[in-house]
Amino acid sequence: MVVNKQALSQATIKRIPVYYRTVKALQQSGVKRVRSDRLSKLVHIAPATIRRDFSNFGDLGRSGYGYSVDLLAEVFGELLEVHSEEQMLLVGCGNLGRALLTNNFRRNPDLSIVMGFDTDPSLIGTTIAGIQIYNLATLSEKIRPGMHTAIVCVPSSAQAAVISQLEANGITAILTFAPKPVPAQPETTIRYIDLTSELQALLFVDHQNKLTQEQKAPLKQS
Repeated sequence: MVVNKQALSQATIKRIPVYYRTVKALQQSGVKRVRSDRLSKLVHIAPATIRRDFSNFGDLGRSGYGYSVDLLAEVFGELLEVHSEEQMLLVGCGNLGRALLTNNFRRNPDLSIVMGFDTDPSLIGTTIAGIQIYNLATLSEKIRPGMHTAIVCVPSSAQAAVISQLEANGITAILTFAPKPVPAQPETTIRYIDLTSELQALLFVDHQNKLTQEQKAPLKQS
């Protein structure tokens, strides 16, 4: 299967990991086929959106017959280039970093944080959820061959220096929770997550939904 990834919308790209995780769970449960309406209830995405997304990937199913779970798992696995476990490192093992280490992507066996780095003497040399925490100054010594993905949980003031250090050690895919964009090498892909903006957007949508429901509610007679 050949898919033009450049033609996929950002919204579709963000949904692919959700589809993959769900169909893998169905596959492990022995489910052979799934219809878009059932998948919709599992992923909380409208059936029409699912069908539109799937149309980008060729003939994955037939109307009224559903989709082959095995084929979906194969297609989305190829799109995400899931051929083996993706071992990642984490920089910044404070409250947010600790939470990520503790969770460590349990819902996705293809992703795993295998080492943490920090500059806090009270954290260096300790373990969190079985993950060893190293001095950030030793990154070049500790990083494993083939690693190219990192999660960054440091203050905005330290973000640029940390990302530069990661790039110097072969890291090309970075997820950071400091929302301010920083200069990066052309070959580096950075995703910025602004929790404040995400929460504000959530509250806005929730408020709009409540207004819509109020407008639809029948007027009480006096």
